[in-house]
Amino acid sequence: MSDYQLFGWRVQSALPLPELLPWQGEACAPDLIVEMGAVPPLDQSLPSFSPAIQIGATGVRVAIPAVATYWVEAGRRVVIEPVLPEDAPDVRVFLLGTVLAILCFQRGLLPLHASAVDIGGRVLLLSGISGAGKSTLAAAFSARGYPLLSDDLCALEVREGQPLRILPAFPRVKLWRDSAEQLQVAFAGLERSREELEKYHVPLAEALFQSNALPPAQIVLLRTERAPEQHLPRRLVGVEALRRHDLVHRWRLGVALGYQALIFKAMARLIEAAPVMEVARSEDLADLPALVDRVRALVEVPRG
Repeated sequence: MSDYQLFGWRVQSALPLPELLPWQGEACAPDLIVEMGAVPPLDQSLPSFSPAIQIGATGVRVAIPAVATYWVEAGRRVVIEPVLPEDAPDVRVFLLGTVLAILCFQRGLLPLHASAVDIGGRVLLLSGISGAGKSTLAAAFSARGYPLLSDDLCALEVREGQPLRILPAFPRVKLWRDSAEQLQVAFAGLERSREELEKYHVPLAEALFQSNALPPAQIVLLRTERAPEQHLPRRLVGVEALRRHDLVHRWRLGVALGYQALIFKAMARLIEAAPVMEVARSEDLADLPALVDRVRALVEVPRG
């Protein structure tokens, strides 16, 4: 077992997690234990959320064909039964994706489908549907010296009477090959997120990772347009912003798990605290510098 830190939790894991930083906090009981072993079998008497996910009385079973099966219990325990070798990156991809989103729900956090950038001590959240360019834009901000808190999945902490906080994940961003080339990131020798994909795990230098929780300042919802210059940034307010379910990671699953009240309450507070802007971007990666400038201009808080 090795100890890591993730969202401020102490994670004790039998599976090596090279993405995560080692635990450096006080000696304490782990918040999350990751074990390798047998997962409870599919229970035919229970309804399934999807072919891959079944919600049981004591936990959630996630079965990824040809990769692994995961058992997620009470936000404190994950059991992994791998099909691939334990060190295959695919096993960690789903652990740090869908499984992590379930853990957030179970622990009372809202998982956001967004990348988080530190702009002067407050967080810029970059969201949008898969393929909208969240990670690429986050990496472009990183290239300009802005630290990242998380890539693709963020955890929003919502406590009564306390300011909202985005919790730090780990210093890594996932980039497709064309994005890495545009950003002049050397990807030769980097681990692929899945063997069959030209998508790479790009580690970040310590100075480019923000390890402290920070309040959200701005939400940018990206969408791709052929002529983005014809589409000015548009602010979403009220019900329109509240209904942007794509901002929540696995929101349908969250509802199925019984966390609809958590989602509504957290989203309502988030859009009140951080303006939501819809921004059009070009498919041409050469336009990234201009996109960074446009998005940076939306954030009211100046860089420290």
